[in-house]
Amino acid sequence: MLWIDHKYVGLASNRLPKFKRKSDKLYSFRCVFCGDSQKDKNKTRGYLYVHKDRISYKCHNCNLSTSLYKLLNHLDSSLGNAYKLEQFSNNHSTFAHKVPAILEKKPKIEPSESNILIDLGLIPAHQLPENHRIVNYLQSRKIPRSRWVDLYYARDMRVLEKLNKSYQNRLISEERMVIPFRDMAGNITGVTGRAMGNNKLRYVTVRVTDDAMIYGLNLLDLSQTIYVTEGPIDSMFVDNAIAAGGSDFKRVVAQFDRNKIILVFDNQPRNKQLVDIMNQMITQNYKLVIWPSNWRYKDINEAIIDGITSSALMQTLHTHSHQHLTLKLAMREWNKCQ
Repeated sequence: MLWIDHKYVGLASNRLPKFKRKSDKLYSFRCVFCGDSQKDKNKTRGYLYVHKDRISYKCHNCNLSTSLYKLLNHLDSSLGNAYKLEQFSNNHSTFAHKVPAILEKKPKIEPSESNILIDLGLIPAHQLPENHRIVNYLQSRKIPRSRWVDLYYARDMRVLEKLNKSYQNRLISEERMVIPFRDMAGNITGVTGRAMGNNKLRYVTVRVTDDAMIYGLNLLDLSQTIYVTEGPIDSMFVDNAIAAGGSDFKRVVAQFDRNKIILVFDNQPRNKQLVDIMNQMITQNYKLVIWPSNWRYKDINEAIIDGITSSALMQTLHTHSHQHLTLKLAMREWNKCQ
């Protein structure tokens, strides 16, 4: 039960270096498995987070993902045993007195979620031949090679119906580039299929869970500034960035400390719907990037394709991030570009 998980996180907190409760669903501290960053002793890249009514652990330094029980057991086996017994007692109170403290149910073996797309027959982009249309597309968009490992080619989109039975007989037999959306532990929450040709339906989305589909969560460093872009491809060129994708922007940003995030919208002052969302974020005191008047690009990827370097892009984002009164003034000037 979730309340038991929170209870034992509290009991273990004094043994977790630089422990901090960030929200009702998130804790951070220095990883006790790998020792965390050796260069910066203040970095906290170990996270406990709520997932499917349980608390799980993820370290963004050593990439370890494990259960709360294994974390507790690593700290103190008696604490781990007490947690296991209390969980079991609450689920099976009638038989609790018969259960020894060392009892641990063997987990059901499931296929690794990190490979589920490959199990369905999708091919990672970095394994495709150089003359493949997906490779040509990625090269034309200047997508960093480091991202290709988690971008996929689907010859037939209908295989993705197996991710969620509610999509059965709803997808069309066509080839697309598939972009997976993952939670902080790397589990897939949904996928988006990007059309390769002149298809009027550019994106097809398949949701796997009820979680907000946020691209890049599994790569995020919560101790650093977080940039939030509209689309996944734009986020691939920005340091420590996530993308709202098709999710409600307000729902996405509500999951983070607003003092840690900077919102990066497309450069489209004539888009009334976009401007309305930006104004809502301004009234809630978020920090936004307002593109300068001489920035002629509609989005980040367009700028990269035209030759803007990643370092120049980051400098632009840093220089033109505004909040409070300066943000309102910058927004007013930006609106004049219509």
